[in-house]
Amino acid sequence: MKKSLIALTLAALPVAAMADVTLYGTIKAGVEVSRVKNQGVKTKTATQIADFGSKIGFKGQEDFGNGMKAIWQLEQKASIAGTNSGWGNRQSFIGLKGDFGTVRAGNLNTVLKDSGDNVNAWESGSNTEDVLGLGTIGRVESREISVRYDSPVFAGFSGSVQYVPRDNANDVDKYKHTKSSRESYHAGLKYENAGFFGQYAGSFAKYADLNTDAERVAVNTANAHAVKDYQVHRVVAGYDANDLYVSVAGQHEAAKNNEVGSPTIGKKHEQTQVAATAAYRFGNVTPRVSYAHGFKAKVNGEKVASYQYDQVIVGADYDFSKRTSALVSAGWLKQGKGAEKVEKTASMVGLRHKF
Repeated sequence: MKKSLIALTLAALPVAAMADVTLYGTIKAGVEVSRVKNQGVKTKTATQIADFGSKIGFKGQEDFGNGMKAIWQLEQKASIAGTNSGWGNRQSFIGLKGDFGTVRAGNLNTVLKDSGDNVNAWESGSNTEDVLGLGTIGRVESREISVRYDSPVFAGFSGSVQYVPRDNANDVDKYKHTKSSRESYHAGLKYENAGFFGQYAGSFAKYADLNTDAERVAVNTANAHAVKDYQVHRVVAGYDANDLYVSVAGQHEAAKNNEVGSPTIGKKHEQTQVAATAAYRFGNVTPRVSYAHGFKAKVNGEKVASYQYDQVIVGADYDFSKRTSALVSAGWLKQGKGAEKVEKTASMVGLRHKF
């Protein structure tokens, strides 16, 4: 009875109200097995059913004529484990698109996060994203409440600029401004031609806060460290055509200690990372391999081996159809040296369906 009432209600809506609205999403999950070896001591093996970042969204547009359109999107996480809640917690926005390019405002991927599509080609759960995915080099990627402009394509080139206002970056301080502004600026440049591509993506914030894993966090986050002149620069290049995919990426992060009263205030934090991925499609099967390396980091002006790492991921996708694929992968990550060495291993089998 309820299904009939819903169907009748939908049928009664004006056709125009339903036009240009698209429901889309991805459901992806599987079984993961992982283990950690810390200073020679192995943990028990963990086996979990994990969500790999399922999502559901609605998007649409209204054509004003003369090439001008209003565009919008509302996207949210949809974990099969039932751990996500709320609307618009993924990329969600409203904007205008025309011959001049695209302007959007909302919860937007940074330019660095968009470039991640050509850096990390793997699926994983949140517990294994640094082993079964290139999560360490991807720690600089985020979504921000921001305004963003993307240019049209000119001779294969396109660019993006993005701004995060100080009172979106630190909402609790919006009427007092007792903290230094955490506003940030983001920019990118992309080139594509005959399967070849190249990207630059960068981010800068005069003041920021980093956790112990060097990830940007909100002001007043426990155990966070205040820094200044925080910046990230990433370059990606590769080829994607004729069933072959190859990409290489290099990334450099830098900042200065800005903790009041610290004897190392003004000292540099720096790290450089590189990653490479290759894949080739054979019929319905696409085997893939990735390698990533993090060089020794500089913390308060001194090199620290615990941030150095090597990582290898191997796996394959099998496409049952254009929408449904089986996934399998295995990863190995070694961080640090000597007494600080930590090794992580993980593997997974899963299923992905797009709609």
